[in-house]
Amino acid sequence: MRLFWQTVLANILAIALTLFVLGMVTVAGGVLLVVLLTGLGRQRPVLPGSILVLDTDINITDSPLYAYPDDLFSNSGTPQLSLLEIESALNEAATDKNIVGLFMYGSLLEDDYGSGYAAVDEVRQAIERFRKSGKPVYAYLDQPSVKDYYLATAASKVYLNPYGMLSLNGLASESLFLGDALKKYGVGVQVTKVGKYKSATEMFTNNHMSDADREQVTALLDDIWSSILLDLAGSRSLKVEHLEKLSNEPGLYLPSDALDKKLVDEIAYFDQVLDKLNDIAEPDDKNDTFRQISVGDYAERITRQRLRADSGWFAPDSRIVVVYAEGEIVDGESGPGQVGGDDIARELRSLRDDDSVKAVVLRINSPGGSAEASEVIHREEELIEKEKPLIVSCGTLAASGGYWIATPGDVVLADPSTITGSIGVFGLKFNVADVAAQYGVGFDSVSTARFANMDTISRPWTAEEQALTQQFVDFIYDQFLERVSKGRGLKLDTVREIAQGRVWSGSEAKKLGLVDEIGGLREAINLAVNRANLQGKRWILEQYPEKRTPAQAFWEDLASGNEEEPVAKAAAVSTVSPVMQGNDPVARSVRQWQTEWRTLRSFNDPQGVYARLPFMLKL
Repeated sequence: MRLFWQTVLANILAIALTLFVLGMVTVAGGVLLVVLLTGLGRQRPVLPGSILVLDTDINITDSPLYAYPDDLFSNSGTPQLSLLEIESALNEAATDKNIVGLFMYGSLLEDDYGSGYAAVDEVRQAIERFRKSGKPVYAYLDQPSVKDYYLATAASKVYLNPYGMLSLNGLASESLFLGDALKKYGVGVQVTKVGKYKSATEMFTNNHMSDADREQVTALLDDIWSSILLDLAGSRSLKVEHLEKLSNEPGLYLPSDALDKKLVDEIAYFDQVLDKLNDIAEPDDKNDTFRQISVGDYAERITRQRLRADSGWFAPDSRIVVVYAEGEIVDGESGPGQVGGDDIARELRSLRDDDSVKAVVLRINSPGGSAEASEVIHREEELIEKEKPLIVSCGTLAASGGYWIATPGDVVLADPSTITGSIGVFGLKFNVADVAAQYGVGFDSVSTARFANMDTISRPWTAEEQALTQQFVDFIYDQFLERVSKGRGLKLDTVREIAQGRVWSGSEAKKLGLVDEIGGLREAINLAVNRANLQGKRWILEQYPEKRTPAQAFWEDLASGNEEEPVAKAAAVSTVSPVMQGNDPVARSVRQWQTEWRTLRSFNDPQGVYARLPFMLKL
């Protein structure tokens, strides 16, 4: 019997040992596969005489890429680089003796809220800083849009394809209106709103822009266009008045005309520009070209170097954290192109309780959305601002709910082309009573109180129900005004006068006191460092959401078993959406339709009340 139990015990130990070894091999294999898939095991060296290459066929986002596990097995999604990745690469390369110049080419892609003028302006400034190092910057244009040309003019030499067409034809904003269509198909729409210029609901009620909306959009475009012309004039040594005239006469230029008007420096084919780069760079005999490294690879290299420098026993215990609010503000958790109120609030709460976090930068690129979710974020900002510096950086959009969450900042910065303000509130109710009746569909209900069924889509509001909703909308609007008054140190009457749902450019917002300074994300980070008294000390910069590749997403999801995260822990925000790639009109339209459809689906405020920018304001 004793021998029997010894044998059983030995078998159990052997099985346990085998399982342990297999587990370790599996984990090691998984780690090795992640290393191979994510490229962490190799680092492309930067050889002397290399050209830094910026392919602008990308979507420039504010926040880093945060991939989903499914992205590992698909090739969908617009190529993207984040603003800090590009800026960090350009700033580092300016002092890197191995980098002898910068070459940029391509046409910007716009997906969700990426590649807006504010982000492009910040990249443009980074290129100008690189150029001031004395290293040449070559830009090659094929069929450039106004935005492509605006970015390219930061270069020391601008080349245009002999068969290209240069656009300098100004800005335009086109809105979609469904009012007549909804009536035609029997879908009823009722609106409650506050603010003369709060035109977001007009998409569902009108078939054209209202006079108030036309007034505000015209003023906004004029402000942003003036800022763009001022930058172009400085880069091309031309007068603003001359460029303004060129934008109308005729605004589109053949290569010879663009050269004659001094809009470009040379007309050349792509291979001819490459030959010029061969003259300043060392040859790459293996690939029969010149030595080069992409901005994306160079940025990744910088990140790895800093991770190694900050690892181990001597890692700094002071952190500056950038939190990104990019996309529609929605109630609950985030989805692609969304800012979940619970997500951001949870992260801010975690940062407030972390003593190693010395300051927080909130980067906003949002048209707003749910009023309740905006207030959830606002509350956590107020709490964090009492304990450590909170700097707000407004990107391309910081409007309505996006501006709501900007107000608690110690300092609020914006780009001249930032679209902000839109301090107003609205409510919407759709009903399908007419269309249902056309197809013989009926509804009936019972309730225990007069207003128990007021949210149904089977009928319109009664006059009492609409008045009750308007009362709540008025209440939210008053709360919005108070948030602005308190956060910006403005009298309530002053806020009421400049509110009314009107959108403002960043430059106008500064004049009105809605923002403190003109500046970008880099300036906001520097300000956070100063406010935290970290000048001359060691500190590290972290971002939320942190960059995550598809391979990392796959293994993290596998390891976590898709378990729900606790309330105190931060969840991640995705910025990837499966869209049609390319920059042709069809691809651009598909991306825009997907964004618009996702916008409609993001209307999930529990009270049905929203603080949001006028719909689909694209420049």
